[in-house]
Amino acid sequence: MVEQKILIIEDDKDISEIIAVYLSKNGFDCRQAFDGNEALHMAREVEPSLLILDVQLPGRDGVDICQVLRQETDIPILFLSCLGEEQDKIRGLDAGGDDYITKPFSLAELLARVNAALRRSGLPDTSVTRKQVLEFPGLKINLAESLAFLDGRALDLTQLEFQVLVRLARNPGWPFTSEQLFSLVWGEKTIDTRTVAVHINRLRKKLEQSEGKREYILTVWGKGYKFNNQL
Repeated sequence: MVEQKILIIEDDKDISEIIAVYLSKNGFDCRQAFDGNEALHMAREVEPSLLILDVQLPGRDGVDICQVLRQETDIPILFLSCLGEEQDKIRGLDAGGDDYITKPFSLAELLARVNAALRRSGLPDTSVTRKQVLEFPGLKINLAESLAFLDGRALDLTQLEFQVLVRLARNPGWPFTSEQLFSLVWGEKTIDTRTVAVHINRLRKKLEQSEGKREYILTVWGKGYKFNNQL
């Protein structure tokens, strides 16, 4: 089996080396970059299966790098940061990150998150390719055309319903609070969780028409909502 390549983008060389050694012992081919400008070049050259990306980097910050790469690739991107506030996490996820790990962290947890992200991606070819379509059993989401198809039939979604669906589907298994979804989709400072609940309910009713009666959006009690990553 060919080793999956992981690009570690971290300016603290000691932390980067510790991560590289640990993941290498667990079967990964690790490469390292230490600043933002070098990171973009290496991401395109190395064609990794997954990126571990620090937020605060010299030259170009991690969020900016993520936004650039999201125009070119759908590979998993795991943010690694000492910034642990909710708004920092929202900013990272909104840029297209798949997960957000706050320092300090355990190497065992990092490995578990890496493996989970790779399982979710399910990409047979992990090279850098632009992906404009998200596909799940019975459901296809065309990002370029802002269209969603359920069992081959176009779903009649409002723009806001489509944006809610995309936010959840791009991060399967990740729970979003109503406040986070409102901030990301509506972009307003005054939070209206009732509006989020209404749109989630409408979206669920339209998705419930699937032939397999699949539950695409799950309620995470005490937290919010997530896209079902076990379809």
